[in-house]
This record gives sequence, structure tokens and C-alpha cells, in this order.
Amino acid sequence: MPYTVKQQKKEYPNGKSKEKTSKAEATKQYFPTIMDRIGTKFNLTSKLTEVLSGHVKTKAYLHQFNLREDAKCVCNNGDQTMDHIIFQCVESRKQRDLIKLHLRTQKNWPANISELITKHRKVFSEYIESIDFDSLQ
Repeated sequence: MPYTVKQQKKEYPNGKSKEKTSKAEATKQYFPTIMDRIGTKFNLTSKLTEVLSGHVKTKAYLHQFNLREDAKCVCNNGDQTMDHIIFQCVESRKQRDLIKLHLRTQKNWPANISELITKHRKVFSEYIESIDFDSLQ
């Protein structure tokens, strides 16, 4: 029998687990509580799932598994993490400018990482889909 939202709400009444865990750290950046995730409706794509779960193939991620010699981004301005790509990388500046334009109308840049998916999910999803991660290798 699948685990239901009703069961989850009963087990985690305030949206937080009683146990501390280091698992799902990337996901917790976007959804600090279970209720944040339950309350956010969106279409998941493979690329968005990779980003939200922390399994997107950035150089930093691949370097953890010795699949890249280093974690340095192709822009040479830091390690290629998802935060770097979203907020700093010059290679994704064009895509980032579109999301910034949308958020500037709300005077909200730089955005909180969790707000990108919970409050601006459509434009954030489009932003993620527009990034060519293969070209960043």
C-alpha cells in the first residue's frame, strides 16, 4: 500500500521529522519541510528531478565519484555546484537573466533557493530546462 499524504501529515504534524538526518540535503534546500513539498504542485522532468535531488551531473557532483579530475566550473569562477550554476556562472547568465527579470518585478533577486521552487516554480522550471548541462562539462 502506498504511503499517503494523510499518513505523512499524521507522522510529521509540523512538516518536520523528529530525527536529524544528513540525507537529502539538496532536496531540503528547496523544500525545508515535508509540508513545503506536499504543498508544491509541479510537473517533474528528469532534469528538474536531478536538480531537486542533488544528483545533477555537475562537475562537483561527478568529482565526488572520481569521474572528473576536479570540480572547477568551465567559467573558472568556482566549483561547478548547482548553486554556482543558478546564481553565479557566466555560462548560464543568459538563462539567469530571464529568471532575474521575472523576479525583479517582485524585487526578489537574489532569490532564496527554496522560494525559487515553491513561489516561482514555473519560471524556475523553465530556467532549469533551458540549461544545457552537457555543454558545461
